[in-house]
Amino acid sequence: MPNPTLEEAYNKICELLVPYNPKKRAIEMNSGIMSDLEVDSTAVFDIIMGLEDHYDISIPMEMVSDIKTVGELSAAIVQLTSEG
Repeated sequence: MPNPTLEEAYNKICELLVPYNPKKRAIEMNSGIMSDLEVDSTAVFDIIMGLEDHYDISIPMEMVSDIKTVGELSAAIVQLTSEG
């Protein structure tokens, strides 16, 4: 799979967030995954696993703990897929 653009990674994250966003909050690049979208840590883990499977990458746990926003997660996906 070709390396995703920031927008493609963002779109995939938005897709994976749908089941965890029952209040249909707007998902922006600067949306806090846990703070603004109220996604719990178990759901974040599910989303991370979905991204790892989709892009065939491994997202280090120390990187996950530093990611707070959808944009940061999108950038991490782009970074990790380009390193492959």
